[in-house]
Amino acid sequence: MFVRHLAAGVTGLLVAAALGLLAALFGDPDEARLRALVFGACTLGPGYGLGWLLFVSGASGPDPVVHPEESVEQTWWQRSASGSFLDLLVVAGVGATALSVTDLRVDATSALAALIVVGFADVAVRLTVLRRRDA
Repeated sequence: MFVRHLAAGVTGLLVAAALGLLAALFGDPDEARLRALVFGACTLGPGYGLGWLLFVSGASGPDPVVHPEESVEQTWWQRSASGSFLDLLVVAGVGATALSVTDLRVDATSALAALIVVGFADVAVRLTVLRRRDA
């Protein structure tokens, strides 16, 4: 098992180094070292995750669950996400109506970012309520 974790770590280092060097090649030559270091540090975790998926995940832990979609957490997630989608449709419709009636101009990136934040908050609140209600 140690060898598998070592292979995952080496994979993470190689992926991070490759992406850091790639970022340094396409950037400003004066900041190549800093760019390589920052990109390498930022991609080290995902690179190790890739190595873990390739070398460790299939060889560790108990047998996989036969029907993972039938868990309580999956049911909570499904209910909160579907309810949040309907709420987002209502918020987008009310917002579009309000903007067309008031003739107010809003940047599209701001409006979409606001919708994403509202969606995240809605799912989080619904998921928390479902967890506490069923606990």
